[in-house]
Amino acid sequence: MAKYLGEWRISCYSAMYLPISVALLPVGVYVQPHYAELGISLTAMAAIIFAARLSDVVTDPLIGVLSDKLRTPIGRRKPWIIIGTPVLMLSVYMLFQPGEETTLWYFAFWIVMVYLAFTVVNLPYFAWGAELTGDYNERTKVTGRREQFHYTGVVIATALPLTAGILIYLSQDTNSIETLLANIEVELGAVMEARAGNLDVILQWLTIFILAALPITVFFGTVFVKEPSQVVIPRRKPSFIASLRVIRRNGPFVRLVVCYTVSTVGGAMTGALSFFFCKHVIDAGEWYSVYLLVYYVASTLGLFFWMWLANRIGKHRTFIVLVIWYSVWASFIPFIPPGYFGVFLIIMTMKGCTEGAMLAIPAAMAADAVDIDSARTGEQRAGLYFSVWGMLLKGGGAIGGAIALLIVGWFGFDATADPSLARTTDGNSSLSLLMLALAYSIIPAAIKFLALPFIWKYPLTEERQKRIRQRLERRGVSISSGSEERVA
Repeated sequence: MAKYLGEWRISCYSAMYLPISVALLPVGVYVQPHYAELGISLTAMAAIIFAARLSDVVTDPLIGVLSDKLRTPIGRRKPWIIIGTPVLMLSVYMLFQPGEETTLWYFAFWIVMVYLAFTVVNLPYFAWGAELTGDYNERTKVTGRREQFHYTGVVIATALPLTAGILIYLSQDTNSIETLLANIEVELGAVMEARAGNLDVILQWLTIFILAALPITVFFGTVFVKEPSQVVIPRRKPSFIASLRVIRRNGPFVRLVVCYTVSTVGGAMTGALSFFFCKHVIDAGEWYSVYLLVYYVASTLGLFFWMWLANRIGKHRTFIVLVIWYSVWASFIPFIPPGYFGVFLIIMTMKGCTEGAMLAIPAAMAADAVDIDSARTGEQRAGLYFSVWGMLLKGGGAIGGAIALLIVGWFGFDATADPSLARTTDGNSSLSLLMLALAYSIIPAAIKFLALPFIWKYPLTEERQKRIRQRLERRGVSISSGSEERVA
């Protein structure tokens, strides 16, 4: 007999990630520009955000270890989520809705609170997901469905500002639906301009969405999804330093760490240059929001196929196919002529369908690797493992973004240049735009390829994972989360 969670429990758990993941998205796009309009220095804000992110090196493993050790009647992970949710809601509200006379210290306090509350909620949430089921294929479904809700949230967070921009545009006496549709390409620029000039309205819409969705999804997740009972092998508990040594000796997890970090660096390069490429190379900056919507919808829907493929050929082989598929479509990007936004959209849709799976598949593999730790130490410490995982995601993102900006800056790219003067003496040179295109597409794909040797002969296959789970259950480590029993 094998135990399965069922679609209802998986969806209740995964839905929480929709508002949780959206909470940080507006910080760089809308919050910082809004505070800049209120007179706060961009340089000072950047320094504060960097310091806040640097503190994750301490807070992430601390929260991870504490959530592993916590014992309450409702579980180890739920209390953190329940306590952290109202703190996250308050912090988002205060950060997104500052008064006219705000200060740098106001920004500093609430941005730190947002990041801290996010860690308190998000890290135990990921650890909980790794423990929900011991089934090899159902773990893929859990992480895949979670990423689908994540990208649904991204789509909503992208669509809300665009919708707000259209309503602001239509509120002007000279504008109407007819004028918008009559010359959509020109008038969309006016919509973007209206949106950019009303950041307070955009942040208000996003605040309402997050504050409405977060308590509802957390309620359904914590009420209808039970935490697995934690039954450990009776043996001496290792110290924190000894625990880190066990992680280092966990061969499959170390392979994943290298693979995931490399992949994250490549993805962050693309993300950092996305708007610049669309505006200066494709010459379609006013269509950027439309591109994002299409791209993230493709990421959400593409997960259905990649989850199916992972069940057929295994997770590590699916990740190999993902990298190859991503790289093939990325190789076409530098050859797209300026103004061919439709061609760009098609290629990015084909490439973008891998985005969610690039996060979901490795996360499911990491959950399998935690089973090895349980077999060796007698404990279930997904919190510690996923604190390392989270730090790598943040570190890889920071490194990738920095590399991308250094490359294009070295070759003289000017983000403030007029796109209509591209490839002339008064605009960005052909060389700078070529390097922008390469740093946006070919170089990230090449970096992702570096991950393949580490994953090519990945040892933790479905067969081996099942043997580990059987061994754990015989020795006393079991998962019992109110799952439905079915004949395996």
